[in-house]
Amino acid sequence: MIAENIYTIAMHLPEKELERLYIMLGKKTKQFPKKKKSKQSSITKDEALQYLLATVFKVKK
Repeated sequence: MIAENIYTIAMHLPEKELERLYIMLGKKTKQFPKKKKSKQSSITKDEALQYLLATVFKVKK
């Protein structure tokens, strides 16, 4: 079933039934786990210093 079809049907419901539908959907959507964002690993101070020395402060010969 397509969400657009459900939306069309829901718009024709009486106000009380529409409110009941929202409550039922609210309970159902809380059951889905939220996707966790992966954290980027931070670099150490020494790694940052080595990167800067290697890329920014290159000695041109």
